[in-house]
Amino acid sequence: MTQSTGEADVADDDFPGVIVRKNHGATSTATDEPAHTGFLRRLMEPSPWGLVVGALMFALSLTPSLLTRDWLFQGVAAGLSAATGHFIGVLLQWVWVLWIHDLVSPLVLLLTRGRSVPERWRPRLQIALIVTIVVALLVWILFAVRWQREIADLMGDEAYSAGEFLKVLPVGLLLWVGFYLAGKTVVRVTVLLARAVPGQHTRYGLKLLLSWSVVGLVTVFLADQVLPGTLLRVSEQVFSVRDQEIREDLVRPHVSERSGGPGSLNEWEDLGAYGTRFTALGLYKDELEELTGRPAEEPIRVYAGLHSGDTDRERALNVVDELERTNAQDREALMIAPTTGTGWVNPTAAQAFELMFGGDTAIAADQYSYLPSAIQFITDRNRVREAGKELIDAVSEWWRRLPEDNRPRLYVYGESLGTTAGEGGFSGIRDIASTVDGVLWLGPPNSNELWRDFVSRRDPGTREVAPEYSGGMMVRFAENSEEIQKWIREPAADGTDWGGSRVLYVQHPSDPVVWWSPSLLFREPDWLKEAPGFDRSPTMRWMPVVTFWQVTLDLPRAGNVPNGHGHNYGTSVLDGLVAVAGEDRFTVEDVERLRGQLEIAMEDQGPEKEVGVDNG
Repeated sequence: MTQSTGEADVADDDFPGVIVRKNHGATSTATDEPAHTGFLRRLMEPSPWGLVVGALMFALSLTPSLLTRDWLFQGVAAGLSAATGHFIGVLLQWVWVLWIHDLVSPLVLLLTRGRSVPERWRPRLQIALIVTIVVALLVWILFAVRWQREIADLMGDEAYSAGEFLKVLPVGLLLWVGFYLAGKTVVRVTVLLARAVPGQHTRYGLKLLLSWSVVGLVTVFLADQVLPGTLLRVSEQVFSVRDQEIREDLVRPHVSERSGGPGSLNEWEDLGAYGTRFTALGLYKDELEELTGRPAEEPIRVYAGLHSGDTDRERALNVVDELERTNAQDREALMIAPTTGTGWVNPTAAQAFELMFGGDTAIAADQYSYLPSAIQFITDRNRVREAGKELIDAVSEWWRRLPEDNRPRLYVYGESLGTTAGEGGFSGIRDIASTVDGVLWLGPPNSNELWRDFVSRRDPGTREVAPEYSGGMMVRFAENSEEIQKWIREPAADGTDWGGSRVLYVQHPSDPVVWWSPSLLFREPDWLKEAPGFDRSPTMRWMPVVTFWQVTLDLPRAGNVPNGHGHNYGTSVLDGLVAVAGEDRFTVEDVERLRGQLEIAMEDQGPEKEVGVDNG
């Protein structure tokens, strides 16, 4: 389908239906062969520009990211990167053919003396290019295994062998081909729409502009309106059933201090899969005393499931009624724990809080969704903030009505999407200071508004991965337990008194939940410009598009890594709770004693990670 005029020809196989510039104004279109034959041929024939750029991005996706990846997730990251690169390559080829080729063709003719590659060689060259790319990627994958092992060593994780990691190649190539065929189909549909527009002029295309506009509008409509709504409806149907599945090993609480137990306003079955875990798990008074060797109170755990009220406000008020019923006003400490998407409360955090205060505690939580955090995050983040606001407002209003000299200390705890819900309860730093005694937020998503405000306004000279805000007088950030323990050991070691309401964010440098953002597509973040934190590979570099897909594919296994890395905060929640408890009531020795007790207490409480298997 090229025009042999003895001059430089430009094939239009990647531009079906588009009149392309030729020397001396010659033109050709892809209409000389049967429609079905032309469609299939052009569908299968790849762009060399797309192949080269796609292969380059496939290779770059194998460079270090935040976490070790198994062959499946690495293959998906490679395939998505390659498909994106292929699209970019095709766009570059279009720009070359439509606007640049005519400008440089005289020079090309002069240098080549009018000679060109025979048309019959074109298929052979394409096959040679594809084979070269596959072989080169195979070799590159073997080198990439070394990077995976370096990351695994940083966090004590297990890395795949070279043989296992070779599976990346077929997974990535299949995904690349799939997206390529889908993209070619969209192009052909767009061309058919363009040809259906009346008129003869297609050069630089009013017709193509109209057809691409239609395709673009339909795509935006589907992505913005149809897909989220469909995903939400389907997910609610699926996960509403799952929410009714109560773990077989759980036993209904036998004490009135827990929701679902004797005298509770809420039926046990109405608490849902994660509400029943929260109220059934955790040590009772006699078990606390046996573990610690000291007298203890019966811990209070109140929870409102989706069946406990029709609105977020009703469920929040139900939690308050449960607090009053259990006489939570007489406890030493009260913790509000806004949940993640499924209604999950980290059992390690709840158990740590109760061990710290010998069970003289109350923990309040409620459920606002059936959906796992990832789906809730995509479909409706505002719902998360609104639900958190209702819970914190209701409980804090009740708490304020109690005698100021005879009420529990009030804390807020959240992890992952629970931090988004928790932040929803406050308008800013002053609101936090006037409402609660301490706040602990672990692994906040990058989109959190308060977190983003604190980080973007951090003190000059401090890193994004370990920022300092106003000298740490109220808000502090920690990378790990060791950093928190320094503040416990020497509260004013840096010359700043951490008094009043304490706010602590704990964020691992290797946690993709904290660092994932759409802006990774085209903008290098500060945390990748700066020196890495304690568990991020120093060889990780930002690359447009590639880094976005790398970190995106780190998300699914963010919690399935060793404790103290990624999105698995393990027993560091204990250090954080001790730090925000204030008054320097715990020593480092106390923390280590509590940590040992916490590890024993959690041995029989089942899987805990919200990002992971069996936790939504």
